[in-house]
Amino acid sequence: SAQQKFYVDLNNRADKLFKVTLVSEKLTEQNKIYQFASTAPGSYQTMDIGRFVRSFQAYDETGNELESKQISTNQWELEEPVKTKKIVYTISETWDTPVKENPVYAMCGTALEKDNVLINGQDVFGYFHGMQKTPIKIKLDYPKEWLAGTALHLDKDGFYDAPDYDYVVDSPILLGNLTKATTKIENTSVDVYTYSKTGKVSSDQLLNLLEDILTATSQFTQGLPVNHYTFLF
Repeated sequence: SAQQKFYVDLNNRADKLFKVTLVSEKLTEQNKIYQFASTAPGSYQTMDIGRFVRSFQAYDETGNELESKQISTNQWELEEPVKTKKIVYTISETWDTPVKENPVYAMCGTALEKDNVLINGQDVFGYFHGMQKTPIKIKLDYPKEWLAGTALHLDKDGFYDAPDYDYVVDSPILLGNLTKATTKIENTSVDVYTYSKTGKVSSDQLLNLLEDILTATSQFTQGLPVNHYTFLF
C-alpha cells in the first residue's frame, strides 16, 4: 500500500527550523492539497501550524520543481500531484516563534535547542488530503551522542513506524542530552526519558515516583491497560 516517508534533519538547529523532506508514493488528483494541522486532539485550541511554515517546494522524480501555492493558512495545493514525488519544507519551532494570537500551548509545541529537541507530531508533519489514514515512516537525523525517547516503534532500517497520521500526533518525541530509566511493572514495560537543563533531575528519580503511582494504579485497575508506557520529561 502507499506510504509516506518523512526525513527530518535535526543537526543544524541554529535557525530554529525543522528541515523536512517527504517522499510520497502514488499521489492522485484527490491528494493535491497538503494539509498542516489547524488544531490537535486534546488541546481544544487553534494552532494553525501553517503559520510556522517558512518554505515549501514540490519536486518530480528527476528533481525539477513543480508549481505549488499556499491557498489558506494551513493548506498548500500541488499543481501536478501525480508527478509529485517529493516535498521539501521548513517549519519553525513553536517555542521561540512569537505569534500575535493563538500561541501554541507549550506542552503541545516544538523546540529546537542546542542540547534537546521536542517534537509534537502535528507541529512538524502534515498529510495529503485523502491520506490521513496512510502509514507513515519517519527518519530523524540527529547528533549521534543523543538519546531519543518516544512510544513510536523503530524498525530495522531506522524509521519510526506509525499506522497513520493521528498515531504520529499521539506520539511525541523527545531527543537530546537525556537520561533514561526502564522498569517492568507486572507485564508492562516503562521507559522514562528526561531532559534536565541543570542535570539535577534524572530519569531514575522520576521513575521512583512513577513506580509507586503505576503500581497503585495497577492494583486499582487490576492490571495496567497497555503493555508499554513511555514518559517524556
